[in-house]
Amino acid sequence: MTRLAEIEVAIASMGELQDIVGAMRSLASMRVQQAQRSLPGIRRYAETMADAIGAALLLAPLPSTQQSAAPGRRALILCTAEQGFVGGFNGRILDAAEEVLGAGDALLILGGRGGALAVERGRTPIWTQPMATRPDGVPETIRRLTTELYHLIAGGKITRVEVMYALHRPGSAATIERRVLFPLDLASLATKQPRSPPLHNLPAEVLLEKLIADYVFALLTEAAVESLASENAARFSAMEAAHDNVSKKLDQLRQDGRQARQDDITTELLDLVTGAAALHGSDPHPRRHRLSPAVPPLDDPPPATGQRL
Repeated sequence: MTRLAEIEVAIASMGELQDIVGAMRSLASMRVQQAQRSLPGIRRYAETMADAIGAALLLAPLPSTQQSAAPGRRALILCTAEQGFVGGFNGRILDAAEEVLGAGDALLILGGRGGALAVERGRTPIWTQPMATRPDGVPETIRRLTTELYHLIAGGKITRVEVMYALHRPGSAATIERRVLFPLDLASLATKQPRSPPLHNLPAEVLLEKLIADYVFALLTEAAVESLASENAARFSAMEAAHDNVSKKLDQLRQDGRQARQDDITTELLDLVTGAAALHGSDPHPRRHRLSPAVPPLDDPPPATGQRL
C-alpha cells in the first residue's frame, strides 16, 4: 500500500471517530439540559413535602429520635457515574468522601464506575446500584436505594444517613455537596406561623412518617439528578476536548495527504521524462548519425601481385 493510500485510510477512520465523538458530545449536552429542566419540579415537590411536614407537626410532638447528633454508624451515599468518558468526575467525589469517612462508616454507591473505583482504592461499599443514565430513570433508582436504607435503619445497622454528589452550575466548575438525610432536623421544618392543624384521616404519627419518607425521596432524587447533570457536563467537556484533538489530527492528515499526492504527481512526471529519454537513446543529436562504409577507401590502390615497378 502506498503512503497516499495509507493516509486516505487513516483520514476515513479519523472522520468516523470525529462523527462518534460529535454524537457523544451532543448527547451529553442534551442530557444536561434534560436534567436541568427536571430540577425545578423536583425542588417544588420537596418544598411541598417540607411544608406538609411542618403542618403535620402541629398534630404530634417531635419524635423522640430527633437528636442533634445521632450516635451510631453513619452511612454515606455517593452519586457517581454509570458510564465512562467523564474525566476525573468519579475521582473528585471519592476524594471528597475520603476526607469525611470514618473507619466504621458504611458506604453506599450509585454508579458502576464509581463503585469500581472505590474498590480499587480499598473502599468496599456495602451496597451498589447502577446509576440512571436519564432523568426519567432516577425515581426507580431512588426507590431501590430507599428500600435498602430503610432496611438498614430498621435493623439498627445505621443511625445516620448522608448523601454526597456533584453540583453543576453553568459556566463554573462543579462543586461537591454533602447533605444530611437522616435524622431530619424537624424543628427547622416546623411552621413558624400560627395556624390551625390540618384535617387528616391517618394517625398523626403515620402521616408524619409517610411525609418524611416522601421528603427524603425528593431530596435523594434531587441529588441524583444534580449528579446526572454534572456527570454529563463532565462528559461534554471531555468530548469537546476530544473533538478538538481529532479535528487537529484530521487537518494534519489532510495536509499530509495533499503532500503525498503532490509527491506522487512529481514521481509520475519524472517517470515520464525518463521514459521519453530512453526511447530516443542516449545521443543528444540523433539526426547527425550516418552509416559508415564497411571498409574505409584508400588513397592509392595496392600494387598487383608480380608487377614490376
